[in-house]
Amino acid sequence: MFRGQTSGDGRPNKALRSRLYRRHLVSYPDFELLCSIAEHGVVPHWHHPEARIGVRPVPHNYPSATVGANIVTHRLLKDYYAGRCILATVAALTTEPGFHSSAFALVPTQNVPLTEDGRIIHDLSATRGLSVNDATDSSQTPDARWDQFCCIAQRILDLRTRCPGCSRYALVADIADAFHHVPLHARHSSAFGGTFPRPQIGIVSGMAVIGWTASPGFFAIMGKASRHYQRVGASYVLGYPEPFWVFQWVDDIVLVEVDLGDRLLQAERRIRDAVKLVFRSDGWHEGKFNTWSQCVHAVGIDWNIPEYTVTIPQRKIDKTKRVVAETLAQSFVSLKHLNSVIGAIHSTLCCRATNDQTIRTDGTMKTPHLKADLLWGKNWCLKINLSGFP
Repeated sequence: MFRGQTSGDGRPNKALRSRLYRRHLVSYPDFELLCSIAEHGVVPHWHHPEARIGVRPVPHNYPSATVGANIVTHRLLKDYYAGRCILATVAALTTEPGFHSSAFALVPTQNVPLTEDGRIIHDLSATRGLSVNDATDSSQTPDARWDQFCCIAQRILDLRTRCPGCSRYALVADIADAFHHVPLHARHSSAFGGTFPRPQIGIVSGMAVIGWTASPGFFAIMGKASRHYQRVGASYVLGYPEPFWVFQWVDDIVLVEVDLGDRLLQAERRIRDAVKLVFRSDGWHEGKFNTWSQCVHAVGIDWNIPEYTVTIPQRKIDKTKRVVAETLAQSFVSLKHLNSVIGAIHSTLCCRATNDQTIRTDGTMKTPHLKADLLWGKNWCLKINLSGFP
């Protein structure tokens, strides 16, 4: 009811229009699943559906969600006013046999305190053996793999070979509120419950939340649809039809094209149409849309197209140095610190941040092997030059 589903229009997210998908995306490999999600929502694959029925204890939220209570409340209310979830008393929600409450955590964004900003994680991995993620049959989850960032470098080099003497430009865009666009089927939403920092108020989400093991795969069905639409489009280059090129990693989009005729204009129009076709105008993040440029920041690194070089931003290297130094000074490494150091090193080495994982464990002693790895990371950051390499 809260999503306006009726017998005449059962779509759980009114922004998703399967009639347009059937007109423009018939050649998309996952076309049928895309239309099913738009018309009915995601149907999770459970190992044992009958095991979802029964009374479960309502867990407490993580301390980070308590520290950032105002942020958590604001974000959840935003989803409520957007029609993505329902609010009720915990007493009312627990009368539903399939209601499953999982704890919320708040993780930092950049270097901002949790009292000012953060990203909500719904910890559907706890308690081990009894969690929503454990109940989910991941073997039937859609493929969540995306393009490798080296595809951007290869594209730049290919255009240099194919169009010598011509200028090459990149455009960076973003899909707004990525996972929030993916609706859950009404019969399964009760598995994605939680509680507010304020006592006795509960929530049931109607979308594929961050923290569910299957969310990346089901978002990929939609994200790859917009990528497909871009790639089947074309314009003429040197007298021949040339398909548009696009790189996508979850919600990050990069176009790299040659400046010939109206190629840049046509490619830009096509990517706008692609995102709005799949997600409607709510999916287009105008604030993260950049005009065509020869020097761009994409997938966590800086690209200089005329010089054919990339640079790891100094702020990433500085963060890695700081986190590693703090960890080396401790005899017992907390889970928060361990996640932080792994994420920082991985982000610097691989140019992309890891996904934050919330697991109910305290931490680990700093073993000789862990110390050796930390020293390696420290020496690596001090010695290597990550500025302007080919």
